[in-house]
Amino acid sequence: MRTLLPGRIADTVLRVPGDKSIGHRAAVLALLAEGPLTIRNFPHSADCHASLEAVRALGATVADDGLELVLTPPPELRADPDTVINCGNSGTTARLLAGLLAGSCVEVTLSGDESLRRRPMARIIDPLAAMGATIAASDGHLPMRVRGGRLLPFEYTLPVASAQVKSALLLAGLASRCAVTIRETAITRDHTEILLAELGEGLAVRKVRPVLVADPHDPRKRRQEMPEPFKREITLASRAVVRGGTVDIPGDISTAAFFFAAAAISGKTITVERVGLNPTRTGILEHLRGLGCRVDISERETVTGEPRGTVAVTGAPLGARRISGETTVELVDEIPVIAVMAAFAEGTTVIRDAGELRVKESDRLAAVADNLKRMGAKCGLLEDGLAIEGGGQLEGADFRTYGDHRIAMAFAVASLFLTGPSTLDDDECVGVSCPTFFDLLNQIRA
Repeated sequence: MRTLLPGRIADTVLRVPGDKSIGHRAAVLALLAEGPLTIRNFPHSADCHASLEAVRALGATVADDGLELVLTPPPELRADPDTVINCGNSGTTARLLAGLLAGSCVEVTLSGDESLRRRPMARIIDPLAAMGATIAASDGHLPMRVRGGRLLPFEYTLPVASAQVKSALLLAGLASRCAVTIRETAITRDHTEILLAELGEGLAVRKVRPVLVADPHDPRKRRQEMPEPFKREITLASRAVVRGGTVDIPGDISTAAFFFAAAAISGKTITVERVGLNPTRTGILEHLRGLGCRVDISERETVTGEPRGTVAVTGAPLGARRISGETTVELVDEIPVIAVMAAFAEGTTVIRDAGELRVKESDRLAAVADNLKRMGAKCGLLEDGLAIEGGGQLEGADFRTYGDHRIAMAFAVASLFLTGPSTLDDDECVGVSCPTFFDLLNQIRA
């Protein structure tokens, strides 16, 4: 348990840990590389360490000098048939490994903690089985036994927007040396594609752009239509390889979002240096602009294919917004702290198409609604979202984290602006993504 006191916020410059989405992918890809892979700014979170330990269990060596990791792949993946890899709380670890193992020559069981064993895995089991993998799982959940083998060439249109599923299928094709084509109807994070392009060869990405066509109701007008029933096509050739090299991971914008939220509510300026600016991840910056905040970006650069820069957010009186459709997909990790900002805004914020949040580390929709009500905010829990009425009297509360790092961090931020002290029933869960979170939170206090 942690007691949190309200307090004033100061203009602050921060650096946040490396992006864990990239950290997971770099570590797992190292198993398939032709030579050593050096990773700089690897995020030392519990989730990423689960991936690192899995890589060790499958035969890679890991050298860590405190500044960078050097992962050296084994000549071939090796594991005793009785091997059980504990993925901890990390759904990304489990899903990426399932893909890689499906195309390999080993048989391994993947498991995890109680929370992870509740999360759905059918979304990767079904397409991997269609490729020819042998996977045994209990009702589509961990523990999951994966027996690798030669897979079949595969084409797949993602039924739900999921970068993890996409990455798992690409890893399966890479491990088995079979061609894979994946089509996205909604654009998802492309860190795997960037790493494959930077560290190897054999990947092609085609983005489908809308075209102008005559409006059938008025030939004088034009409207945009998609020439294909998808927005992006990713093709992995059977000859694709990962050669190795160096990955320099930018700061995690999903972690930075919590401190940007503090700036937004307080009216102060919080600056985060060397933070990732991948276009699939910057929806939070557009959201902040839509709320009336000032967002300045400087010192832009691209390192290992990933754009990064220095982002300064200056708060302003906040208004309400409606979030739905692809915008929700872009903001999926930030929804808890967006909901907190909504409680301090004028008007009613409505979030829809967020049903995916019900199967994260917790039911995040229910957890957010519960905690908002605890601090006195008016919040309606919808089947696929939330309706939050801002502008009420908000007081310190005993917050329940549900063991979920993003819930803990979101309401730790909220506690700064409430009247009276608050408590978190579990402060250790922030270690899943950002073990230094409370140190950073203290840095922004005046």
